[in-house]
Amino acid sequence: MGEIWIKEAERLGDGSIGGAMDSPSTPGRVVWHTTESGAGNASFNSVGSYLRTVASEPHLLYDPTTDRLGQYGPLNQSARALKNDGSTRTNRTGKVCIQIEVLARAATPFTGYWKPGPNFKALMRAVRSWGVPDTWPAGSCAPGASRNRTTWATKGGHYGHCHIPGNDHWDPGNIDRNAILKAAPGGSSTPSGGGSTSTSGVSRAKVTINGLAYGYGATGAHVTAVGKALVAAGCSAYVDGPGPTWSDADTKSYQKWQKKCGYSGTGADGVPGEASLKKLMGTLPKAPAKAPAKPAVTPTVDLSNLIAAARKDPGLKQGGTSHAADVKIVEAALKAEGLLAAAYAADGSFGSTTVAAYRKWQQKLGYSGSDADGIPGKASLEKLGTAHGFKVKA
Repeated sequence: MGEIWIKEAERLGDGSIGGAMDSPSTPGRVVWHTTESGAGNASFNSVGSYLRTVASEPHLLYDPTTDRLGQYGPLNQSARALKNDGSTRTNRTGKVCIQIEVLARAATPFTGYWKPGPNFKALMRAVRSWGVPDTWPAGSCAPGASRNRTTWATKGGHYGHCHIPGNDHWDPGNIDRNAILKAAPGGSSTPSGGGSTSTSGVSRAKVTINGLAYGYGATGAHVTAVGKALVAAGCSAYVDGPGPTWSDADTKSYQKWQKKCGYSGTGADGVPGEASLKKLMGTLPKAPAKAPAKPAVTPTVDLSNLIAAARKDPGLKQGGTSHAADVKIVEAALKAEGLLAAAYAADGSFGSTTVAAYRKWQQKLGYSGSDADGIPGKASLEKLGTAHGFKVKA
């Protein structure tokens, strides 16, 4: 059996999102989606919560800009990210049908700017542990992609939401499919339930317990403390003694401790778990409390300034750019909405391009005619502010 829970992933929700697969004798597959949103921690948190609210959880939520990974439910059960194809429950097709929502927009393929890191490798390690082949049976994810029922029902591999029968979305967009596979760990698969491994077979996985990182590459005084405790317990595999950076020697030493505690197989991979760590240290070490963060200051946009800038009030200096601070806040929000190109999103001038972008925002809200003239109004600006974190001064 493959990995059910990815140890590197954050747990999202209560872990109950689906049920048993309908066709467990057919090959496993993965479906890639995009959330049609921005990325970053704020988006991860808000989108992650929204997917639970509307009961459309995938198995995994991934941020291609930060490598942050969250998991909603066990990989050996179904998720909720696909529509049924008539009586065929597409979420339950295959031995596994692993649904991955990427914080990105289909119109801008995330493989063009992403930063795949250890968590992406962990994601792909889990995918491969279920025997999902490194293939894209339905081909390109570009608009107009094939939704062949026979292909979906019989062939394992990687698919886009755009390939699934009974569904009408075209995400994840025209991503570089080979880049997805190239960013995965080397080799065809890794041991089920285990971490990524070095060439010597020693686990290179990393976990976080009580706010502290353990496993290959983790650093800090707590790593040295664990090493010293392992030596005291007679479980040393060190040559030079424990230090502040977790190495293969720490993993081998911890593996000795796990076996001494009665663990075996993947339970003795040398990567700490809460129970074995507490037994070794007497209590679970805890990360020092962080100083309280300063409360975030919510920027305020003066509506009258913005209107004057948009209308090029002759009383303003430099043709309406004296209110650049207000304009830049709105330009950044329009850019985040995908309505204003980056080249114009920080000039502080409410020129014709910004007016056109704001008109699109108004139309997106349902305005038309003279109500969608590109000049900000209180209601439309407040909605933009609610979506992107600024207040409006009327």
